[in-house]
Amino acid sequence: MMTGKIRVLPEAVAQKIAAGEVVERPASVVKELMENAIDAGASEIVVELRSGGLQLIRVVDNGEGMVSEDVPLALQRFATSKIKRAEDLYAIETLGFRGEALPSIASISKMVLKTRSANSISGTKVVSEGGEIKNISETGCPVGTEVEVHELFYNLPVRRKFLRSIRTELRYALLHFHRVSLAHFHITFKLIHDGRLLQELLKTESLLIRVEAILGREVTDQLKAIRFEEADIQIEGFTSLPSLAKGNRDGISLYIHHRYVKDRIITKAILDAYRHILSADRYPVSILLISLPPSSVDVNVHPTKAEVKFKEPERIYQAVWSSIRRALEEVPPHGKWGSPEKRKEVPPEGELQASLSFQNSRKPYSEIWTEEFNPPRVGEGEGIEWEVEKGAPYRIVGQLWGTYILCEAEGTLVFIDQHAAHERILYEKLKRKFEERSLATETLLLPVLMELSLEESLVLDSAEEAFEAIGFEIESVGERLYAIRSIPSFIEQKEAGQRVREVIEELSLLKRGGEGSTPLHALLISLACHSAVRANFPLRREEMEELIGNLYPFKPSTTCPHGRPIFFLFPLDEMNRQFKRK
Repeated sequence: MMTGKIRVLPEAVAQKIAAGEVVERPASVVKELMENAIDAGASEIVVELRSGGLQLIRVVDNGEGMVSEDVPLALQRFATSKIKRAEDLYAIETLGFRGEALPSIASISKMVLKTRSANSISGTKVVSEGGEIKNISETGCPVGTEVEVHELFYNLPVRRKFLRSIRTELRYALLHFHRVSLAHFHITFKLIHDGRLLQELLKTESLLIRVEAILGREVTDQLKAIRFEEADIQIEGFTSLPSLAKGNRDGISLYIHHRYVKDRIITKAILDAYRHILSADRYPVSILLISLPPSSVDVNVHPTKAEVKFKEPERIYQAVWSSIRRALEEVPPHGKWGSPEKRKEVPPEGELQASLSFQNSRKPYSEIWTEEFNPPRVGEGEGIEWEVEKGAPYRIVGQLWGTYILCEAEGTLVFIDQHAAHERILYEKLKRKFEERSLATETLLLPVLMELSLEESLVLDSAEEAFEAIGFEIESVGERLYAIRSIPSFIEQKEAGQRVREVIEELSLLKRGGEGSTPLHALLISLACHSAVRANFPLRREEMEELIGNLYPFKPSTTCPHGRPIFFLFPLDEMNRQFKRK
């Protein structure tokens, strides 16, 4: 007789599976415990880590605490004070409400919790291992709650094996620390690592002061304030001038009721508002705090509450888009935007992608080829023959939209992404020069000073050897203040600070993919990327010839160092088929 295959999982196994959805790494614990402290009404929250949180995570708050009867319940799944009925799920205004965080964390760690309410003379201490309560006792402690999480994933060695280095885990924890503290500027936050105070954010009534404390003065000087109120939607925050842009979306921070979220609709509204202002590969810094009726947003669609679902997404889109456009239109006509004609507003729906070459402040392509990287001249006259694979001749037809170079060969059209192509050429030359130890450096007469955020300074410190290997000498001269004393000779002094920031951005923990498997390779890729001719940049014919000539060693299957294709081939047979020619 055949027996069934389906079994009910033991509670311990089910709890570990649930914990895996809530807790990915030490940073997840930091986020959940900080949010619990905020919900408890704390005015000061201290986060202490040892070894990036791999050894210890301690979060101490001065909130309302818990009475002794509630302590054992707090470690049970789905035990919460935030909701009582199913209808309450559609009126959530707190950060935590599922009753999953504490029991999930407890099930995969050794936890010690101390807590005391204002009405209690003494506090309560509970010790648990793997979610099992070992001891509950009376203890002396201040009003509030202190949670210690030791040896995260000690009972899940496979999961612990996937954790990264101490520095990387610290940077993840710092990321969540900043995300939470940014929107709760009325609370004092402290971050301590291995006994050293890394950052103290004093409570303030100003969002701008909190933003400056986290991102630095150089960033806040290039932000425009946003104030929007229409019916039941309110938006406040800041968005960047075109002079401040990043190579990824990490600068976009979105909050619904002070809860950090990732939302495709809001992000699209922001990017659409910058269309015609930033090139397609650049992204703004935008910090938006959005308030709307709790019943119009569902925050219960993701295990970590990182995503939301709106009842009327089109209203949110329009509110975000118009609030950013309104703020940016206040920029002086002849400021950093270019001419008024270029700033003319066009609704996002159905608009054509215009040329952005007026924003590209880089020097002409021909000047980018410094003596160190000067390639041999190839091809003269009307066209250039470029032979690859079967030896077919390629002739340059022209440039499309200031971005793509079109070549024709017998039976094939070849489209070439000029930025990706130039990036690959520069990367290969840089790599060869480095391997030959022939990269020249230049000592600056006057050092270039730059102020970094805490996250940027951690990235710089972790990649110090890579910077030195390529020719940078960067010295710490104060708290998050650095002096650039020498640079690779192919970089101009006036661009030194900008290039270092671009490389740091490339090395940041959220930047993935491509060939940058080590800090050194990532640094070479970043220097190549930011030295390469950009999209929407018109090239003269001889510059196109020079670029194509230097692509000679590469096959049509070649990609840029980030993994994007350089070539796109369109066969004549396909063209004939489209026009229904036999």
